[in-house]
Amino acid sequence: MPTKKRKGFSENINIMLVGEVSGKCPKCRKPLMYEKAKTSNKRYELAHIYPLNPTPKELELLKNEFRLHENVDHPDNLIALCILCHTEFDNPRTVESYREMVALKQSIMERNRQSKLMDDYAIEKEIADIIDALEHISDEDVELSLEPKELSSKIDHTMSRLTTNRIKENVSNYFSFVRKKLQLVEAESPSSSIMLSLQIKTYYLLQKKETQNQQVIFRNIVDWIRHRSGSDSNEASEIIASFFIQNCEIFE
Repeated sequence: MPTKKRKGFSENINIMLVGEVSGKCPKCRKPLMYEKAKTSNKRYELAHIYPLNPTPKELELLKNEFRLHENVDHPDNLIALCILCHTEFDNPRTVESYREMVALKQSIMERNRQSKLMDDYAIEKEIADIIDALEHISDEDVELSLEPKELSSKIDHTMSRLTTNRIKENVSNYFSFVRKKLQLVEAESPSSSIMLSLQIKTYYLLQKKETQNQQVIFRNIVDWIRHRSGSDSNEASEIIASFFIQNCEIFE
C-alpha cells in the first residue's frame, strides 16, 4: 500500500480544530498556543485519530474498530493535541487509546452540535422575565402544590435519582408560580405562552431524535433555556424545564 503524504491543513482548519477544544489540549488541558515576542505560537499538532499511514500491525489492531470518517484527513478524524500527548497517542498505538480518543472526539463533536443547536433555535423573549421573577422570588410567592402527578410515569431509569428529586421539588414548589407568570405573559402578549410551549416541545423532540437518555435531554434543554434567556441561573432554568415536564411538553 503506497504511503500517503501528510497533508498541510489550512489555517481555517487549524483554527476550527483548536477552537473546538477551547485552545487547550483535550487530554492534559495545557494551552495549545503560547505568546512570545508579541506573536502567538503553536505548541500543538493535528493528530489523526485513525492513522494516516497505518502499519500492518495497526491495520490488524483496528480492523474492527469504529471510524469517525472514512477519509482520514477529514476534520472528524482529526483532533488538536499538544505535541507530547500526540506522541504518546501514536507510540505505541493501542486499541484502548484509540477508543478513548474516538470517545473524546465524539464528545467534542456533540458539544459543538449542541452549541449550534442552541444558537439556531430561538425561544420567546418573555422567558427571561419569568426566570428573572424566579431569581427574585420570596417565600410569600411560593405556593406549594400537591404531590406532582404522573412524574413517576414520565421519568425513567436514565434520569439520576438526584435530578429526579430536584424535578419533583421544582414542580411541587414552583409549578403554580410559573403557571401564573405564563398567564400574565399570555394576557400581555397573546399567543406568547403558546409559542413558548411549542418551542420547548420542538427542542425536546430534536433532542429525543438523538438520544433516549432523559438525563442528557434534560441537561441540554436546561442549557438551552439558560443560553437563550441570557440567564446565569441554572436553578431557574431547571425550574422552567421541570414545569414543562409536568405540563407534558417534555417527556410526554
